[in-house]
Amino acid sequence: MKPYRLVSYVGAALLLIGAVPAYAASRVQTSPMSAVKLKQEVKYFGEHSFDFFSIFKRYHPGPYWILHHAKQLHLTVAQIQQEKPLHVSMAKSTFADNSALRKAYKQYALDASVVQPSLLKIKRDIDAIGKAQTRLAWEMVPYHLKAYSLLNSTQKVLYRKLAAQ
Repeated sequence: MKPYRLVSYVGAALLLIGAVPAYAASRVQTSPMSAVKLKQEVKYFGEHSFDFFSIFKRYHPGPYWILHHAKQLHLTVAQIQQEKPLHVSMAKSTFADNSALRKAYKQYALDASVVQPSLLKIKRDIDAIGKAQTRLAWEMVPYHLKAYSLLNSTQKVLYRKLAAQ
């Protein structure tokens, strides 16, 4: 199957986990990524982000969700223009953090595979993995909170009602 150009990291990621309809994945072009690669990235994030989807995102859906509900939230053109770069940056940063965590694990595996592993190297590797995983788990939080902060008080009430559903 020929890889196709996905137009939004976050839109496509949410599409793959069944969070949004297909048309919502076609907002802003950011990078080509095959569907298989994207699915792997989303899965990796889900496995290494301290249950972000079920814990934090459950209560604070974030910029992509806000854009998807722009009509119901009565977003202004200015708000939409502020939300779009948030969701694109969030996706790029998250996938970069996936890569950093993979790299940290790879280094750990390499250092652990020698006949006499260095205690100092192994400790440094484990610390690097912990920092990379914490960074990955943290990555989306500021974007989700910033996206919410761009709403006015009436929109925040609507947001909470819609998010509760």
